[in-house]
Order: sequence, then C-alpha cells, then structure tokens
Amino acid sequence: MDEEYKPKWENRQKVIFGTLFFCALVVIYLLIFGEGNSELHQTIAMWAFLLSGAVIGSYVFGAAWEDVTKLKK
Repeated sequence: MDEEYKPKWENRQKVIFGTLFFCALVVIYLLIFGEGNSELHQTIAMWAFLLSGAVIGSYVFGAAWEDVTKLKK
C-alpha cells in the first residue's frame, strides 16, 4: 500500500456544514421562541456563536495545514 489514507474533504465539509446549520437553527429558535432577555438564552446563543467560530477557524486552519504539508513533499 503505497498510498497514504486521506479523509475526503467532502466528508469533513458535511460535518462542518452540519454543525454550522445546527448552530444557526439554535439561534433562530431562540430569536423566534425565546422568552425575553433570559440569561440562559444569552448563554446558549453565545456558545452557538463560539462553536461556529471554532468550526470555521479549524476548517480554515486544517485546509492551510494540509496545503503546507503537501508542499513539503
């Protein structure tokens, strides 16, 4: 087996977009059905945005890391 196993970016993108879609649904749900200015709802929205930012950051960092390692070979 000369070929190295590499996960497909399509599979990674499904997980990334699924997570971002989930975060968007959470925020939309809180906007529509949220009961005023609850501290719990603020915390949930904050963590949904933080999770989205972390997913986007790791997606970009992972792509850059893979490009750098391909260039070294």
